[in-house]
Formats: sequence, structure tokens, C-alpha cells
Amino acid sequence: MLSMEDVESGSRVTHRNTGLRYSVVDAGDEEVLLSPETDGLQDLVAPLKLFREEFVLTDRFSAGRGRGRGRRRGGARRAPTVPSGPKVKGRIKKLVRDRGFGFVRGDDGKEVFFHRSGLGATDYDALSEGDVVEYVVQEGPRGARAENVRAVAAEA
Repeated sequence: MLSMEDVESGSRVTHRNTGLRYSVVDAGDEEVLLSPETDGLQDLVAPLKLFREEFVLTDRFSAGRGRGRGRRRGGARRAPTVPSGPKVKGRIKKLVRDRGFGFVRGDDGKEVFFHRSGLGATDYDALSEGDVVEYVVQEGPRGARAENVRAVAAEA
């Protein structure tokens, strides 16, 4: 059975029966959000118990991680990498609270997906549809994605 101590955002896992590979987007207390590496498949939300039984850890996206198991148990976690690039302003178009994601429409008219893992948990809970936000667009495995989404004061 898969140990959740070794699983974090960016981990790559393989389904035992199908051999399909996924990357872990977010691992919560009750479920895990997975993004498939195969084009044409949708994101998958797996209950934690099923995830632990059906998936195996294959490798990780980030190079240079520690080799020893248990490294995280000792305390300090590495700070997540901060997306770089120009900041874009826009408005929250849609929030799907129960699944932890939404869409933001930039001032340039482009609509971009974002996930609660791309911002602090309390920041996500404070967002509402129509809020003015600032974010950085990053290219992810499934296309453009808004990262570091945060509310800003609306301009008069």
C-alpha cells in the first residue's frame, strides 16, 4: 500500500492495473487530485483509500530531491518554487468549491484554469465569483494555468 508520507504535489504515480501515469496535483485528507500524462484524459479525483491501494509512486517531476526516505519526517519542508513571469489582472469567472478549482478571465479576455493548490487555503476560501485578482500564467502539463492567484482591490 502506498505511503502518503512520500506523496506530494508533483509526484508521479502509476495505476497498478492500467499502467496509466498521473501527476499528483493536490493531496488532501480525504482525496487526491491527479492529472493524467496521457492526452485526451480528464483530471481524476480519487478517494484517499482507493489512491493508496491502486497507485504506486514512480518518480518525481522535480530534479534534485533528496534520495533518502523519511527526509520530510524530520521537519522542514522545502519552500515551493514561486512561478515567475508577468502578473496578469482579471476577474474570477467561475469557482467550483467542492472540487477546489476555478477559472479566471484576464483583462486580455483569455480564460485560465486555477487550482486551490496554486494559492493559500485561506486565500481560496476568501475568493468569490467576480473578484478582481492578480496571477501569473504558467504552462502546465494540461495547458495554461494561473498560479499565485490573489485578490486585489478593484480599480475605480
